[in-house]
Amino acid sequence: MTTIQLTTRSECATCGTPMRRTWTDDLIDSTWRAVDGTIVGTAEDVPAGAPTNTPELLEFLAARGDMHSYSTVLARYQMGHLELPWEHLHRAVEPASESDTRDVPECHGWPMRAAPSAWICRVDGTITRRELAVAAQHPQQGSGQRE
Repeated sequence: MTTIQLTTRSECATCGTPMRRTWTDDLIDSTWRAVDGTIVGTAEDVPAGAPTNTPELLEFLAARGDMHSYSTVLARYQMGHLELPWEHLHRAVEPASESDTRDVPECHGWPMRAAPSAWICRVDGTITRRELAVAAQHPQQGSGQRE
């Protein structure tokens, strides 16, 4: 079995900010963050003195009497969208997988998920170290190879 090297570097699809893959504490999943740790990017052409948070923006729009924009921003804010109109959530360009699907072990009839130095069962969450997967010692995965 070939060891899978997951890509750990990418860039934001919107602004090109360098990003890196970070693993959750339990090593079951990963997320992408900008290299500086942020998840929000800002457009370069934001005017000086622009509001820095949504409540300030709402006050500004109300003072201008721009009820259409006010309603739109308020609805987004109430639904949990905290970014300002000139901000975006970083979204990494997910690199294509470099793994050969024949090298991915199966568990309960499904391909296992890759994690650093381990495979994770999609059904019951069983974590199998890669060395054990190579030796096909996981009780549910059979030979560890797709036929």
